[in-house]
Amino acid sequence: MSAGKRVSLVGLPAALRLPALTLSVLGLLCGLLLSAAPAPAPDALTTVLQAQYDAWRPVDADTTPLALLRKQALDWRAASGQLAPLIDEGHAYAELRGVAALRDGRQSVGVWRAAVYRKNAAEAVLVLNDDWCAAGLCKSRTRFVLLRAGQPDAPLAESQLVPHIADSDLLDPDPPACLKGVTLGVVYLPSRFDVTLTALATVPPAVRSACEASGAELALVTRPLRLGWNAAARKFTKGW
Repeated sequence: MSAGKRVSLVGLPAALRLPALTLSVLGLLCGLLLSAAPAPAPDALTTVLQAQYDAWRPVDADTTPLALLRKQALDWRAASGQLAPLIDEGHAYAELRGVAALRDGRQSVGVWRAAVYRKNAAEAVLVLNDDWCAAGLCKSRTRFVLLRAGQPDAPLAESQLVPHIADSDLLDPDPPACLKGVTLGVVYLPSRFDVTLTALATVPPAVRSACEASGAELALVTRPLRLGWNAAARKFTKGW
């Protein structure tokens, strides 16, 4: 239609003319329908995870399944597709479970978890957790990343996000002899359905072997500690 040219209803056949009131009603209905139509849900978590993966350069000693796939220069879609992805955009939570081959032909088996804990529309914390077993050794680790709109992602230290966790927070009051005097490690599991974080004790392999040899069941003498997300403070706190 050329600029300035208008279409007149008067020039239409009578059968095609509509009263002005009808046109107003139709216009109102169209506006309501457009406003009511849900906007496409942005795949914000997928975008965040892909950005993390693309920027990641795992060290040679990193043997998690996802790290092994990254070293093969696979793109995010190909790598995540090999690890049975569970991407829950509604809860900002993801899991990648599966196996990848080590250089010696053996396999690394593990699960990679990710969750976003939001402070506000412009700032959030991404929690990344790895649990994996490779070459006869099982390991766990957790990383924290600060996400800010318009700024580069930045790693966060554990001390910037979680309170001090004493060994007594993760052990029964009377631990077995194999754990006395041992400094425990801590790994953090993100939650899918709420904004909590679970702290779990990790035990050095030699200590674990000693406990197993003595008949002590680590699963029965250690206990999880649930942490709640304080959005205003951008930290986790004990209790929830």
